[in-house]
Amino acid sequence: MTRTDLAPVADFPPVFAFTEEHAALRGVLRRFFDTAEATRSPGYGWRTLLGGLGAEDIIFARPRDETGATPVDLAILAEEAGAALYPGPLLAGAALGPALVGAAGESGTPGAGSGPWPGIALSAGFLGAARDPLPGISGSDGMRLSGVVEPVLNLDGAGLIGCPALIDGAPVLALLRADAPGVTVTDLSALDPAQPLGRIECRDVTPESVILDGADLEAVRRRAHLVMAADLLGVAQRSFERTVEYVGRRVQFGRTIGSFQAIKHRLADLVTQVELTRSAVYGAAWQLTVAPTDPRTERDLAVAGALASGTATAVTKAAVQLHGGIAITWEHPAHRYLRRAHQTAAFTGGASAYRHRLAALIDLEEERHGSGA
Repeated sequence: MTRTDLAPVADFPPVFAFTEEHAALRGVLRRFFDTAEATRSPGYGWRTLLGGLGAEDIIFARPRDETGATPVDLAILAEEAGAALYPGPLLAGAALGPALVGAAGESGTPGAGSGPWPGIALSAGFLGAARDPLPGISGSDGMRLSGVVEPVLNLDGAGLIGCPALIDGAPVLALLRADAPGVTVTDLSALDPAQPLGRIECRDVTPESVILDGADLEAVRRRAHLVMAADLLGVAQRSFERTVEYVGRRVQFGRTIGSFQAIKHRLADLVTQVELTRSAVYGAAWQLTVAPTDPRTERDLAVAGALASGTATAVTKAAVQLHGGIAITWEHPAHRYLRRAHQTAAFTGGASAYRHRLAALIDLEEERHGSGA
């Protein structure tokens, strides 16, 4: 008997699962990032990543594009880059790329397909880590910015710099030319030498372009936080894999140290953290794919950021401890993963900043429900 009085079934998005295309993408990216040229030469690696591998479509994709690239693809790219400690400007490129491509016709900013794409730098202030926005004014001769912005990631060799600004009291994202008149660039000491930090001082600088629309600003932030979380997941995953490999062949007292119960328990805790973080990161990537403006997407990104920051710092610290004395030598990569984890996490304020963000989002949602909005 057929029932015709049943309530209609809600049109929920399909459950996320990795596809064969995702596996193929991961394999191609891993082979690329494992080459010495990709990790030792940021300029070469960046150009090859965009042109040779075709990752341009993933990094600069907009939701209405017909390329088929999704935030899940972007998360895979960022995870593999983090695992290889890739030094190039992936964060800034992925965050700002779509907005730059969309504004190319109006601002003259080169589009993704118009030749070699310049290196892109991004201010930590845009992601919520300290520092006030760059003050500016809008007059008859255009917008002018003056002030100091620090820290800025991947500033070395960058052609464009993205930083938060206040134009007549309104928050915007300003894109500055590193070689523009009035821009002074200074190098800063970085915990991770592979990703240099810098400071810029502006004196009546006219920005190359300005992102004013609130929706575009939030889209930039969401992509940036997804890339940061996925990058930290890659750092944690590769550091854990190297640790498992080491304890499986390091012998003490006639046994591999991985056979000791205390080491097994420690590794079990670490793999649990990594897999939980993986679920959170790709859950946020999937949510950003199917419902980019849904409030739940912001919460999922905050959860992913908090877990990724905490997991990466915890796993890389444990990796140094479990490797023993060899891990504190300059030649061993353990300290490089530890440095990358702490610098990347600090760039967004760390796990505590994401937890505060999550609490604020939950409070806001409760207020909406309470007011009946």
